[in-house]
Amino acid sequence: MIATRDEAARPSVAQEEAWLHARLPQDGLARRLTTIDPALSLGEVRAVGFPYLLCLYRWETRRLGRQRQEWMSCLVDRCQGVSTTCEGIEFGEPLATADLPHAALDTPPLERKARQHVMQVRRHRLKRRSATGLELARCDTVRKPLWRVTAHHARHGELELLIDALNGGYYLL
Repeated sequence: MIATRDEAARPSVAQEEAWLHARLPQDGLARRLTTIDPALSLGEVRAVGFPYLLCLYRWETRRLGRQRQEWMSCLVDRCQGVSTTCEGIEFGEPLATADLPHAALDTPPLERKARQHVMQVRRHRLKRRSATGLELARCDTVRKPLWRVTAHHARHGELELLIDALNGGYYLL
């Protein structure tokens, strides 16, 4: 389920910065652009390693008379503080010659933000008002791979997009 549960499956952050696995490689960008808009053609591509705080939480539940542990990860953007829960974290190799923006926000407020986000998601899933017993198992700084793409559009001219290398989502810059 979550690779961070197995300590051997993850690189040590103390030695080098951990990167999330890029599921959308650079050679798949042209195909991704055509799914966004067929009139887009690929131009210059730059890799970006965006800083995130990855927090892994665990709690115990009792179902059918058995005690079991449940896990949830939360990624918090270290520049804007936007948080999202995620499952199935995979770690990979760093993108070659990537721009590495510096983290603008301190860790303690981001940990609180992650905890609040996980508690809210957990309360929603459990359909209960309370979400007690949440424990922070691990919290690390990781880099999320993004592609900064300059593309040409037949009607709109030059456009700059930021494409998420994990899920293929895009943002027009």
